Amino acid sequence: DMLPGTYGIVVVGGAEDRALAGEIAAGAPSRVLGATGRLSLLASAELIGRAAGLITNDSLPQHLASAMQVPTVTVYGPTLPAFGFGPLAPRRAIVEHAPGLECRPCSAHGPQRCPRGHFRCMREIAPATVCAALLPLLAD
Repeated sequence: DMLPGTYGIVVVGGAEDRALAGEIAAGAPSRVLGATGRLSLLASAELIGRAAGLITNDSLPQHLASAMQVPTVTVYGPTLPAFGFGPLAPRRAIVEHAPGLECRPCSAHGPQRCPRGHFRCMREIAPATVCAALLPLLAD
């Protein structure tokens, strides 16, 4: 548990994200609600709008959160913030792999599969680093 106990965690995404959601839930099973594959886009947007904060990759949820001014941590793996698709929310943070990963960026839009098969750009970002980026945003 890297977030204060007062926060619940809801994992949203498509049905194809259920395995990953299970890995996330394993870290704090009593606090995680798995909603992958269960919500429409509109319902997901409503949930994001009511959230105290959002941790996401550089995809649609970050833009929804920005539009609703939800504090957002965007995790960049195969893409870069310099591509211009970053969060615009007033309270935001960016987490990305340390410089030096020779295969990054591998795509402007983030591939579903790592071209090299290792996905180090995401796997080597520690969950504690991501949570540490969110905590100050929640305190504001």
